[in-house]
Parts: sequence; C-alpha cells; structure tokens
Amino acid sequence: MNRLRVALLWHFHQPDYRIGDRAVLPWTRLHATKDYAELPAIHRDFPLLRVTYNVTPILAEQLDGYRQGQVQDECGVLSAIAPDALSDADRRKLLQWAFVGNAARMIEPFVRYRQLKEDAAAGATERWTRQEWLDVQVWMRLAWLGETARRVQPVTGMLARGRDFTDDDRERLVALERGLLVAVFERLRGLVADGHAELSTSPYYHPILPLVCSSDAVRESDPDLEPLDPPFRWRQDAVEHVRRALDAMQRYFGIVPRGMWLSEGSISDDALAVLAECGLQWTASDSAVLLKTRSDLRPTQCYQPLVWQRNGQRIVVLFRDAALSDAIGFEYSQWNPREAAADFAERLRRIRAQITAHEGEAFLSRAVVPVILDGENCWEYYERNGEPFLRALYGLLSESEEFETVTFGQVAEQALADGDTLTLDHIAAGSWIGGSFRIWIGHPEDRRAWSILRDARSIFDERSAQLESDARQRAYRHLLTAEGSDWFWWFGDEHRAAFRRVFDELFRYHLAEAYCAMGETSPEELSEPIMTTDASDAVFGAMHAVTLPTRSPHGD
Repeated sequence: MNRLRVALLWHFHQPDYRIGDRAVLPWTRLHATKDYAELPAIHRDFPLLRVTYNVTPILAEQLDGYRQGQVQDECGVLSAIAPDALSDADRRKLLQWAFVGNAARMIEPFVRYRQLKEDAAAGATERWTRQEWLDVQVWMRLAWLGETARRVQPVTGMLARGRDFTDDDRERLVALERGLLVAVFERLRGLVADGHAELSTSPYYHPILPLVCSSDAVRESDPDLEPLDPPFRWRQDAVEHVRRALDAMQRYFGIVPRGMWLSEGSISDDALAVLAECGLQWTASDSAVLLKTRSDLRPTQCYQPLVWQRNGQRIVVLFRDAALSDAIGFEYSQWNPREAAADFAERLRRIRAQITAHEGEAFLSRAVVPVILDGENCWEYYERNGEPFLRALYGLLSESEEFETVTFGQVAEQALADGDTLTLDHIAAGSWIGGSFRIWIGHPEDRRAWSILRDARSIFDERSAQLESDARQRAYRHLLTAEGSDWFWWFGDEHRAAFRRVFDELFRYHLAEAYCAMGETSPEELSEPIMTTDASDAVFGAMHAVTLPTRSPHGD
C-alpha cells in the first residue's frame, strides 16, 4: 500500500513585547515553559515521527534574552519576590497576573489554586497571610508547566501537596524555568540533529510580507477594499526581514533553514520572489489561496506541492488542509484524546480514498496533507495541556501502515527534482484567513496605523543617509518591528482580549523610538491611542480571541 504523506508544522511565535529589557507581557516566557519546551520533549518519544517546527526570529531573540537574564517581565519578577518584600502596589499588580490562562484547564482542577482565585474575585485578599501570597506565587508557575516538566521532582511533590509551599519551592521553580528556557533551543537542535525534525522560520518581525512589498496587494486579495493612498511599498524591507531571519536561525540554532512559513500564511507573487531571491526552497499557505489561484483544480489536487517559477526563480509552495488544522486548533480540545486522534486518522483515510478515487493510486507518490497551526495557543484548552492527545496522535501516525509523516523540506526536495510537479507562474495574493488581508488592513484603525507607519518610513528614507550608523540601525530596527503583523491583528473590532491595548502602545512606542533615533520630533498622533473600539477591556484570562475565524487564537 502506498502510504499517504502527512506534513505537520507547529508555528512558534510571539511579537516583540520588550521596552528596553522589560517585557510588558509575559507570554514568551510562559509559553516557553508550557509549550515550546514541551512539544519537542513529547516528540522525542516518537523517533519515527517527522515534524517541522517553525520558529520566528523575534521569538528566538526574546527567549535568548530570558535565558541569559537580560529580559524580565512584571509577572515573573513579582512571582519571584519573597511575599514579605511585596508592597501593597506590588500585590495589586501581582493579582493582575495571578490567574491568567484558561481557568477550566489551568486553575479549576487544582483545589488550592481555585480557592485563591475565588478569594481574589471576592476581594478577600486583604485577609491573606504570607502563606496565601506564597501559594499563589508558586501556582502562577506550576500552572504554566507542561506535563513532562510536571513529572520531575520537585514539581511532582509540589503538585501532590498543592498548598503550604515554601520559599525553597518558589526558588526551585524559578531555577526550573530557567532550565526550560535553555531546553527549548537544545531540544529543537537535538531533534534536527537526529533527523527527526526540520526547523523553518518566518520573516524576522513577523510582518505580512505581501503588504510590506506593496499594500496594493489588497487590489487582488480584497478588491472591495479601497487601497491605501499613497501605498506602503518597501520591498527592500521585505528582503531585510527574510535575510535577518536566516541569519538569526544560524545564530541561535546553527541552522540555515530551507523553508519559511510566511506570517499568517500570507502570500503573493512579490513575496514569493523575495523568498526565492533569498535562497528559500519552500513556503506554504492555505488551500483557499490555491483554489483562488487555480479554480479549475479539484479539491484532491490541492494535496500536492506546486512549484512557483518566474524570471528564472523557483520555490515550492504547499497548501495546508484547513479542516484538519482547525480540528486540532478548535475542536479536539473538547474530545476524548484517543477518540480525537482516531478521528484525525479517519479523516486522513477519507482523504486518501478520495485521492485514489479521483487522481489514481500513482498520485500518492507526490500527494501530501499539510497540517499547519500555531504551536502554543490551543493547548491550554486541552486536557493536560494536550499531552494525551499528542501522544495518541503521534502513536497512530508513527505506527500506521497507511500514513507516513514527512518534513516540508523532504516534500520540497522531491518536488524540485520531479519534472512532473505542477508549476505556477502566478499565485493569488492572500492569507490563511479566507485568502484575505482584511484583518490587517481592512478596518479604519488598521488604515490609520499603516498611514502613520508609511509616514515614518518615508522620513527614514529621507534622513537615513545623514544619520550615524548606530542611529540609522536603531531607527530601522524599530521601523521593521512596527511592520509586524501582531499590532494590526488587534487594531479594529474583530478581536477582543485582555491586555489588547498594550499592542497599540507597543506599536506607537516603536515608531516614537524610530523618530527619536532619527533626531526627529514624534508627531502628536503617536501620543494618542489608535484603538477607538471598546473591545479591549474585557478580561478573558490570557490573550484569547473571542471570534474564531479559521485559525487558532493569536497573540498570547
């Protein structure tokens, strides 16, 4: 039997939360201990499994800062201080971070932690003794550990006790956390060295690369949207994001990636030309983009790599199965883990049967089912952070005679060598959210932000030749950061989350710093929030979108 190839990609990303050496949001550190170290640890137990891990450079840079002690966040600092040393103001701030996360999975199952949360909600913290404050500090870290970390001492003992923690317990957890931050890099490098995984990356600061090349890409992706006038159009920035990303992966992992997941699956001819120019062999997007490009294709024909080629440049493009990816992102967290894994396998069987029925058995030699999703946001909705589901899924995929897992690089290498691989000379501009860029440029807040960014970028072009090297590099770094997709994700009224306004503040901070580095006075509009909607003050635990379009919640 010809086995159906399955290509899994976990996308690890956090935007730049830093102002100086302070991260204003703690998600990089918390997801490192709960997810970025955890997924590779589980993978190690399945040596036949092949997975592609996509690590964004700005995430790796922040993780490196944390592991070297150069970056801290308020949540981490306050939960590491002896309770006696906490001022009243410190305690109020600590409570803002004490219960972030999906309460149903990360708080409610633990009696003591649940009681502390109920006390805080009832305003009863004035009666707390040193012990209550110490217990909540310890639980703030215990709750954000993956299951493999919870099975080592002294963590198992702390979980069994559940309360009456000591200062030594708190300090041991802080030390364990530092070790896990180091382990993220070591475990990923180890999986690659053993041939079990591939590392890919994204443009450095996670921009929507087609919009950076030219905001006029919306003329194709979203023809009902009025294009930005004048447009944002800096192709050289797109090239810089890609080149800096490749350099960063060499620096942090000793690896030059062959592939790049474009942020949000965003794609266009301009973006593909940039990737090919920089030597990338593969990228990926969503099957909706392919069907917009080639409406004549049967759905089963989407399960194959295609080669985009133009002006002598070539790059392989794969298109994810949205239904399977979203099943992991949204559906299976509420299922029995084994039943969810079995359902995933059954869906693959149906895909294989449809392929053979419509394309013939021989098509399986080049067919592939790409499954791509964020590697951090969904797991806190799963039982035990997703470990039972992942082990069930990985076991089925590893032992199956019907399927085999492959890396995206393996698929690309074969596709480039195969003279029968289907080729494209044009791809429809779009993203993995409905083939659209609307989320990032469709709302008046988005458009205002792009206009402010465009003006700052234009001034840099005018002034850069007169700037000293350090000032020029500093200004450019802040401008590239401001081009990131995450700020625009939260502008507009599509998403609601706690801490949402911080993204507005960070966007304006980076632009103000760019003006400062250029020796220019920041425009007055940078002192006023861009966000005008009232969707930012509702507290939903950590950072979870209320509307779930076609992908995992983003930004925490």
